[in-house]
Amino acid sequence: FTTRKISSSTNQRMNLSWLLPDIKGIPVLMYHKVWPGGADALTISPERLQQQWLLLKAEGYRALSLSEFLAVARGEQPRPSKAVLITFDDGYQNNLQYVYPLLQQTGFKATFFIIGNTLSEGEGKDENPEERKMSAGELKSMSPDVVQLGIHGHEHKHLGSINTDEAIVDLKSAISAFTVAGLEFHRVFAYPYGGQPKDAARKAAFRKQMQEMGITAAFRIGNQVSKVPAPNIFEIKRIDIRGTDTLDEFRIKLKKGKLKPF
Repeated sequence: FTTRKISSSTNQRMNLSWLLPDIKGIPVLMYHKVWPGGADALTISPERLQQQWLLLKAEGYRALSLSEFLAVARGEQPRPSKAVLITFDDGYQNNLQYVYPLLQQTGFKATFFIIGNTLSEGEGKDENPEERKMSAGELKSMSPDVVQLGIHGHEHKHLGSINTDEAIVDLKSAISAFTVAGLEFHRVFAYPYGGQPKDAARKAAFRKQMQEMGITAAFRIGNQVSKVPAPNIFEIKRIDIRGTDTLDEFRIKLKKGKLKPF
């Protein structure tokens, strides 16, 4: 594997990061777009993604399905010695083009968190190809044994910027969109932008409503390895994987989470 040249300050951060203790948990990796030449906060190139996953394979990691991960997070199954949960947000069509074949090649599984209002047939056909979202038909073309679907809101609203009633309506609308589209999906929620209601009372009210809607778990960001069993099944942490990450940085995130320990 090759890595790009990195600055001395980045090297220092990486060296300090290795001093952090390992967390006895499962890293939940969060990706978004995959596009040729992509190298920013939301976009990774197919080549770099393949390098990361071949590294996981070489080091003996197993990529869990959402169902398998949640069984461990709930304490129903023991934690595998080397496992990851791979997640992709927003439902970009390039995930079907580049991610799905790589999943089949590596034997990995992944979870795609989908925005409800993108599920109409033909949605986004005139958009920039890099930004286009998958239709319900495209999502159905993937084996549920390889890709499991979760909910990423209906309009991708930051829950910290809307009131509880709006947040509830948005989530109910997303569930309805999945149901109407005839998709097999899990009532598991990834907070858009990782955002939640800001004050404790609103957060508790929204969480109560989630449970009443049958939502069984929820993912935030947090940039830490996810402890299992999960201390809070509605606060599962994910690690933001960026297209600018070197393989060395990826290795650290896999073991330690974020790269800014101090």
